[in-house]
Amino acid sequence: MICMTHKNGFSLLELLVTLAVASIILTAGIPSFRSVIMDNRLASDANQFVASASVARSSAVRFQRNAMVCTSANFDAAIPTCSASTDWSNGWIVWVDKDRDAVTDANEILSVQAPLNDTITFTSTTADRFAYDARGFGLSGADVLTLCDDRTGETGRVVSINTVGRTNVSPQPCS
Repeated sequence: MICMTHKNGFSLLELLVTLAVASIILTAGIPSFRSVIMDNRLASDANQFVASASVARSSAVRFQRNAMVCTSANFDAAIPTCSASTDWSNGWIVWVDKDRDAVTDANEILSVQAPLNDTITFTSTTADRFAYDARGFGLSGADVLTLCDDRTGETGRVVSINTVGRTNVSPQPCS
């Protein structure tokens, strides 16, 4: 009786061919995957701003006081304050003026957004804040915010806020 042993595994040649094919696929796929990640980051940042505006608007109605989303240069302070910058990529805060003194207090801060990624720009044409009255209507007027990153020719996002305070996000080519 002859006993045959069956060996399991790969030969060195099979392993090298598999590694070569995998490296070719990864070389072609990784750059396009990076683009997908960057596009999703832009969409996420635009949605974060829209969520902040929605929180301000609904909180104005809830507390029956003016509420606002505004740029902030000191988002990490104990009591962050609004800045006069139209660069929203530095971060923003959402707050309700419960005591009607037009100054942020610790119990009035609803949310704080840290600065966006260094490769992203998020700027407004004129507005450094968007305020809502007790009925949820905008007090700041309409404006457009542009969200882009450092790639050339990518499709960024435009966040439009109309005169009554409603937001809309749409794609727009960046320059």
